Formats: sequence, structure tokens, C-alpha cells
Amino acid sequence: MSSPFYIEPTEKTPLVVLDGLNNKFEIIGVSIPQDGREFYQPVLDWLNEYAKEPSKSIEFILNLDYFNISSSKMILFILYKLQEINGGGCDVKIKWFFNSEELLEAGEDYQFISKLKFEYIETSKEYLVS
Repeated sequence: MSSPFYIEPTEKTPLVVLDGLNNKFEIIGVSIPQDGREFYQPVLDWLNEYAKEPSKSIEFILNLDYFNISSSKMILFILYKLQEINGGGCDVKIKWFFNSEELLEAGEDYQFISKLKFEYIETSKEYLVS
């Protein structure tokens, strides 16, 4: 099993927690890094390792207040990896938090593309992680 992976949030990047031991998978905050590939590649690398010995089920929380185009592409790559993990016998569920119609629609698009199970949770703007 992969060691837990953690990235502290900044003004431009989200909190990332990937902990297979405690079944805690979260990306929370704002995702507007200059280079989405550079920021998210370690996340994909960790998921590649985790995919070798996943648990029976995972709940992956995506609670992004806003994300840019390069982050959007990398989120899709993360969902593709989760789709692969799901196909390998692990039950993957996505909890998609949204605070706007645009974020809800983005989640619906991701669900359609990835074919993963999504649960949608509306949040108020006041409740958002800063």
C-alpha cells in the first residue's frame, strides 16, 4: 500500500489528501496553478501506485471552488485513473461538491465521461474552504 500523500493548499492550489490506509481521498479548494500537469502529476503517480493494491471501495471527494482549464484536464486524467481502479474491482464513488450551476454541470460532464458513480452535494458560498 502506498504511503499517504499530502499537499498543503495555497491561494492557487488545493489541499490534496490521498491516504489509502484510512480511505481518505480529497481534493479541496481552488485549483488555478500555472501548470496543471506539474501540480497534478504527483497525484497521478500516487494513484498509479495505489491502483496496484486498492481497497475494496473508495470515496473520492472533489470539493473545488474554482478550477482553470489545465486543472480541468488533469481532473479528467484523475477520473480516468479512478475509472481504471473501479474496473479492477474497487468500488469508486465520487463526492462532487458544488456552489454554482457551472460546477454542477462540470461534475455532470465528468460523470458522463468517466462513467463513475457521483454524489452531488451543494455548498453555500459562505461555507467554502479558503
